[in-house]
Amino acid sequence: MAIFPEENEFLSLFECEPTLFDTISKDLPFYYNKSTYQLSNGEEDFIVTLSPSYGEVKIQVTQRVSNRLVSLLDLKRVEKFEITADKKDISSVLLTVLNEDSQQMIEIDFKPNFKLVFKEHYTR
Repeated sequence: MAIFPEENEFLSLFECEPTLFDTISKDLPFYYNKSTYQLSNGEEDFIVTLSPSYGEVKIQVTQRVSNRLVSLLDLKRVEKFEITADKKDISSVLLTVLNEDSQQMIEIDFKPNFKLVFKEHYTR
């Protein structure tokens, strides 16, 4: 089972309300729904889509001025989603993907500027 923060923690991190995939089932828990957050840090615009029950995370980053795609991260097996910083001027997360013989760690800064660091470690 994938480990993701609670809905209110994402509201604080992204500073916006998500668009939910399933809006008909009012009792559907956040963990089982698909949520899309649209936010900006002034330099880059982000579209973050989360499906916690499936361990899916998609993060699209575009340059605000030119609308040029800067990064697209589309992960299907996120084991753990950790918020590492959630302050007014700094926000970042750490994503962990487990494979048979390796562990991938993806560090992402949303504020003050976008940064992505990808590391892979062998577990055998």
